[in-house]
Formats: sequence, C-alpha cells, structure tokens
Amino acid sequence: MTSTSTTKTFSLSSCDWIGFDLDHTLIRYRLLELHTLIYQSLCQYLVDTHQYNSHLLEIPYDNYFGVKALIYDSLYGNLIQLDSNGLVHTALHGVNTRLSSEKIKEIYPNAFEAIEEDTSKRFLCIFTYFEHSVSYLIANIVDLIDKENLYEKSSKNQINLMKKYNFFLIDLNNGFNYLFNDFQRGNYFSSIRENPNKFIYKRLDVRQWLEKLKKSNKKLFLATNSRFDYTNLLTTYAFGNDWQNLFDFIIVDCKKPSFFNNLNKQSFYRVINDNNIIPVTIDEIIKNFNQNYIYSLGNSEDLHLIMSQISNKDPIVIYFGDHIKSDINALKRHTNWLAGIIIEELEFDLPPTIIHTTKHHLSNRLLINDESYIKGNRSKFFSSFFTSPSDSIIFDHDNINQTKFEQTEPDTILPSLSSYWYTYITKHAHLSLSCLSVLANHLDLDHQFQHDENTKHFILLQKSE
Repeated sequence: MTSTSTTKTFSLSSCDWIGFDLDHTLIRYRLLELHTLIYQSLCQYLVDTHQYNSHLLEIPYDNYFGVKALIYDSLYGNLIQLDSNGLVHTALHGVNTRLSSEKIKEIYPNAFEAIEEDTSKRFLCIFTYFEHSVSYLIANIVDLIDKENLYEKSSKNQINLMKKYNFFLIDLNNGFNYLFNDFQRGNYFSSIRENPNKFIYKRLDVRQWLEKLKKSNKKLFLATNSRFDYTNLLTTYAFGNDWQNLFDFIIVDCKKPSFFNNLNKQSFYRVINDNNIIPVTIDEIIKNFNQNYIYSLGNSEDLHLIMSQISNKDPIVIYFGDHIKSDINALKRHTNWLAGIIIEELEFDLPPTIIHTTKHHLSNRLLINDESYIKGNRSKFFSSFFTSPSDSIIFDHDNINQTKFEQTEPDTILPSLSSYWYTYITKHAHLSLSCLSVLANHLDLDHQFQHDENTKHFILLQKSE
C-alpha cells in the first residue's frame, strides 16, 4: 500500500496472504434457482412440520419482490429499508400493502443506529442470498396472519396474538436448521447433489486466477462456515477434483463471526472425515503445513500467528467475503486484515459515489448466457440495495452502451441519497467488487486501487487502454 499527500493506492501484489469465503464469493450461484429452491423447501417444511396453511405451496416464488438486506420488523409485521441516516424510507406490510410516508413517520419517527446489532430480537436483517427469499415468505405469512388463516383448518395450532408478527420466526429458524445442518437431510442438499449445474456456475476463470496467484508466491486460504461435505460438493463441481491444491490452508465450519472475535477463541481441529475431527495445536499445523490437511473451527488470531510463522514476518492479509456483518464488520473490528466484499449488485445497480467501471457489468455477461444473471435482482416495491428512492439508478442492460455513468455528491453532502447498507459497506470494507471474475479477467496483480477520501474505501479505477 502506498500513499501521497492526496492519494492512497493499494494492490493485491502487496498482500502476502489472500483469503476467501466460499458461498457467493468463490462459488457463484444461479440466484433465481437458489432462491426458488430455498423458498419452496421452507414452505414445504412449514406445512409438513408445523401445519401451516397448504396454500403457501401454491404461491410461486416472486423474484421481483425483494432486494438483498431487507429488514423485518416483527413488532408491526413490516419489511423496511433505511437510508444512510438510519431513517425508514420504504415499508411494506404483507405482500402488497405499502405504508404511506405519513404512516412511516408515525411508526418510525426516529433514526435507527446499528440496527444489525439489535439484541431485542425485534428486527431480522436478511443479509445473505441464502436468506433472501425469506422476505417474500414472511410477507405471505403476514398476510395469512392478518386473515387469521395461517394454519390448516385441521390444526390445533393457534396464532400467538401477544407476539402476532414474531412468533413464527422460530419456525423459520428451525426450518433453516433442518435444511442446512445435515448434509443427508432435506430437499436442499439433495437437489444440489443431483444437479449442481442447475444451481452453481463453473469457475474456470477464477481457478486460473488462483493458480496465477500461487505462481506469484501468494499464500491462499479458504475460510468458510460451510461444512466439508458441502464445501467439497461445490468446489469439486466449480473448480475440479483437485480443488484442494488451489489453497495453502483450508478451514471449514469456522463459525464466523465468532472466528474473528478472539474473546472466546476456538481451537483448530483437523478434519479426518465428515464425522470425525481431532484437536491440533498451532505447532502441529505449522509442522504439517505442506500436507494439505483440512481444518475446522479455529480463530483468526491463531491463524495470523500460523501465517506469520510460515511467512517469517507479520504478513499483510486480505479476506474476501459476501456477508456484510459476519465477514466484513467482524473482520475489521477484530483483526488488522484488509476486508474485501463481494457485492453482486454492482453488476446492475449504480452506487452513489463509488463508480466501478463497465468491467463489473460486462465481465460475466460475456461468459454466461443466462438472462436472470444478466438482469440481476430488481424489486417492484423496494429501491436499490445501494440507494434511497430519490436516487435509484438502475442499469438498462438492453442499452448498456448508452447507459450514463453518473455520479452524485459524496454521502457527507447528500446522505439521504444512499442506503444504510451502502454507508455500512464503505465504513467497514476496504474494497468492494461485484465478483472475483473482475479480478480474474481484467486486472493484473499490480493493478492500483485508489482510496476515496470521502468514503475511506478503495475503488476500481478505469484501466487505461
């Protein structure tokens, strides 16, 4: 990393270790198929296990309902969006009832601060693409509650009127545990095992980039919350049977964000097989570093110590992930690593101040003939992931060459034009990218990212031809 009196720059060539999350970072999902699968699987679980109204099974998933990182207010049963000041600018009750600006000001008169840290359990932040379809499911459940028709007529279950819009969240949480906690159980894992091509993309370009990084003497590590069985399924399809050789260190089931918080440090374990792990010491890990073992749990402090021993110095580390809280916020708060965030919305939305070039919008479009991938996630009810309604700028992919790449003033001057999560990202992440393919296909290792003084964030510069 270099700096002058006016400009700071950063390049990957300055990093000793480069780390990656798995889902939505190294692995790229076909989002419509993923969202539909999770939505249908959760609906089936609620009907079969908790006797919810089977009408839910007849409601197809609506890909144009929500956007990433909506917030569910379980006191009023509303899905809300915030601007950069923490004020609610959009609220929807159920599937179709939009609250007026007057009603919003009445219910939400004050700005929210650190809503993602809410301990009252009133608010549910729908952060990731795994949770994305839940916003539409919640909206349909709210409508059924209002109609007093949530359960099958034969069911003895009753709506908890004291916690009218909150009580069902435990059923959703149990549904996620059922789907994702056992590789041999439920419809989710079996669907991906049977037809991985339907749900994820192959990543030949990213594989070649990882190989190039290793040839440049960069150490690469994978740190994912996914268990080894699922990790192996995805990476084998996306990168090939020898995917483990792409990394110098692999950690599965690492329990982020706790992985980055060293107050309650987890020890490392070596994965023997899917059902057997054994504890290992830091010295044992260093001694067997070249054995290509798989590890689980662990913590970032011990990992940094291992990196230091392997590199014979205090290394510069960057980690790329997609979860704006668990990957980025926790990392920045508890480590001295650089935080790179993968935000797919950069391929079809225009942030207010960080201008990424057309490389984001064209890099994968040229590789993938997938209409849903090209159009991205747009909503009939909510504004862009990056902006408030007064400044929602969406790329027209049918006329991408004519699209105007306009830039507003920085957030400090026009705070209402950007979203809460846009401001959050520029506060906690050092670098944002739409996809690793941008780095793999367009930028060399020495490419200089420039530091934006208004957002304290590295931006992707237009590369001179």
